[in-house]
Amino acid sequence: MQIQEAVLHRIKKAKGSSGAGAATVEVRTDLLAIDERLERTAADILRIYGKATNGYGTFDADEVVYPFPVLLRNHVLNGHDHIPFSQNTTRLIAAKMGEEPFATGGYALFLRYTSQEKDWLLVAMLKLKPGTGIDEQTLELSDTLSFDIDHLHEAARVDLAKWQANTQPYLSFVKKRQGGEDVSRYFRAALGCTEYTDSKHNTTQLMAAVDDFCEAQGWTPEQRYAARNRTYEYCEEKDRVGEPVNLTALSAHIFDQQPAVFAEYVREQGYEVSETFKPHKTTYSRFKRINGKVGSIKVSFDVADLLADRVDYDEDHNFLIIRDIPQDLVDLIHKHKPRDNNAPAD
Repeated sequence: MQIQEAVLHRIKKAKGSSGAGAATVEVRTDLLAIDERLERTAADILRIYGKATNGYGTFDADEVVYPFPVLLRNHVLNGHDHIPFSQNTTRLIAAKMGEEPFATGGYALFLRYTSQEKDWLLVAMLKLKPGTGIDEQTLELSDTLSFDIDHLHEAARVDLAKWQANTQPYLSFVKKRQGGEDVSRYFRAALGCTEYTDSKHNTTQLMAAVDDFCEAQGWTPEQRYAARNRTYEYCEEKDRVGEPVNLTALSAHIFDQQPAVFAEYVREQGYEVSETFKPHKTTYSRFKRINGKVGSIKVSFDVADLLADRVDYDEDHNFLIIRDIPQDLVDLIHKHKPRDNNAPAD
């Protein structure tokens, strides 16, 4: 990770307050120094963010109601400085925070950085937590305050290249609920985050994650098939009753010995799978069946047939091999297959 620009602004708001003026802003006028302390803090925040991300989406198209994309475009494309961009965005967040009685203040971090040859912008609300420190000279204990990074409830990240190309989803974010309340809703509203609900994209990403997870676990073909089949059955059941797939619940189905490990793998590896989404039947059916076409020939068989060696593929000759063909099908093939009249008689 290479930090390009970073700045913090403060929003002050008492819990339980709401309405105009409930949230006030205290802004910095210069960037944070890019030093070891910032790099360490940023790395910790991004590590937690990777685990906490559970939503993907785009910006709302109504830029009058949701002006953050305008601010971002002026900053990234028109060269407006990071400081006014971040100050104005903090004011948008504060305005929405003021409408939420249970929201409390915090520090708005704006982090522009490059990683894996990509340009990113992270916006996160950080809270402080009390602690105990020590004076190295007197060895006396003292009260300290530090960022409570482990409890990251409000954060969003933009893949700036994907955003400029309008390749969806280019936005990820954290959604947190407490006591049935969506405590991060105001933050997403301030940035105009809109959930990306493309069923096929989510299901395709899920399929890739399941296969890669099985490989990372070093599972046998039989274990991989069982995981894929459990995923298929879960998606099929959710589709049948008209409910969304829940990644946390699915994780427990895939690997019940460690119920959370698959969901953690999805987040840590950056697969674009929302916490809940509608399963795409044609896509998740590939967990169970292989379908294809060769000319006018339609091919369809269960993955289980591969494991049972009833179907195989000869890579050297590019042949699809089907074994144990029933006699009635053999008879039909013989009936319709042209005879070679020049073949020698028995």
